[in-house]
Amino acid sequence: MLEFSKYNNRFLYFSSFLVFLIPFAQVTGPFLTDLIISTAALMYIFFILISNKELHENNKFLNILIVFWLYILITSLISEYRFLSLKPSLTFIRFIIFSFLVIYLIKNNKYYFSNFNIYLIIVLFIVVFDGYIQFAFGKNILGFEKVRPDRLSGFFRDELILGSFLSKFLPIILFLYYENRHNKKLKIFNTIIIFIMIPLIFLSGERSAFFLSLLFILLVLPIILSIKKFLLFTTIFSITAVVILNFSPTIHDRYVNQLKDHIVLEKNGGKLYFPEHIGLFNSSYNNFLNNKLIGSGVKSFRETCKLNNSLYKSKITNIKSNVDFCSTHPHNYYLQFLSETGLIGFLLLFFIFIYCVIKYAKVFIISIFYKKNNKQSIRKYTILLSGLLMHLWPITTTGNFFNNWNSSFIFLNLSLFLYFNEKFISDFKK
Repeated sequence: MLEFSKYNNRFLYFSSFLVFLIPFAQVTGPFLTDLIISTAALMYIFFILISNKELHENNKFLNILIVFWLYILITSLISEYRFLSLKPSLTFIRFIIFSFLVIYLIKNNKYYFSNFNIYLIIVLFIVVFDGYIQFAFGKNILGFEKVRPDRLSGFFRDELILGSFLSKFLPIILFLYYENRHNKKLKIFNTIIIFIMIPLIFLSGERSAFFLSLLFILLVLPIILSIKKFLLFTTIFSITAVVILNFSPTIHDRYVNQLKDHIVLEKNGGKLYFPEHIGLFNSSYNNFLNNKLIGSGVKSFRETCKLNNSLYKSKITNIKSNVDFCSTHPHNYYLQFLSETGLIGFLLLFFIFIYCVIKYAKVFIISIFYKKNNKQSIRKYTILLSGLLMHLWPITTTGNFFNNWNSSFIFLNLSLFLYFNEKFISDFKK
């Protein structure tokens, strides 16, 4: 028993350290991120085997994800694009096991949240400081110049994902603010980070990241703030945004002029909605019509888009000739699921989104009649739930769901939510 306790402590230390390194790895790109997640997942499997423990405590949500993994694995095996689809489908299990690991660490490492908070503060401070340096001087601290005058990339060089990186960590850092609120130093640093990262998301020029961050803020503020503070915050935020838009021609062009052009294009006597991505959307829907039930397999879009012969394609090209109908993914999670996993996979994603919406409606009602001693629990639950809604919001452009960089953010947020969902339910049963 003593020997197992010693081994367990070592496992908790090393696996926690790996998880804490993920924000650093995400700055470097997908390779190190995937290496850490895969290593951590393998460590957890090894730990389970030698300790003769069950894989996890019964978690219905993660059980459903295991079924989903088996589903995409089977569809990949029978797909005509199995050479593209089989590997990402087979290895997708690492993210589910990673979620098991994170939940286990939180339950067994009492310093998990405070230590993770320290690592995350360091990463965000460096990334945010670097982003403001690039905004002010045109170069970041490593000498990387702006790729475009209206966009910031920071450490991500030619990848214009600075805003996306920060927006994906916004729910987590706000959750940690409340989770570690009794630690005065962490509370101060978390407050500073939150208030300096939100403007940088806006200044990064990444519209989808900013609008999703705005959605997240609008979901959480009515619950974490009083009505007076909520109105004050929204007023100050709105005035600041209007002032910046009017005094910066570059930002005004990005958020007003370019946005108009990217929503509706009227040309050659026709009207085209979402002209920048309509070709990809059309290709994904066309492929869905050809593979309605189970799709064509994970990551097969890059091939199936070449087969797009829909009637609407010619209408699109008549209005705008230089439309992209092919890419590595359709730039929307729901259309990607329709195309690559069919109606079955799409319905799973859609029902998860609806589940989160219903949960939010319930917790909003609870917040109106909450008991005083459950106030903090409600806030933390709402933040993590709103973070998931931000990730799963259907009306936006997105990256590739099965890309390991994107999945690392989704499953990190999901792991925290699943842990706290169980805790939240038990708190309200008392």
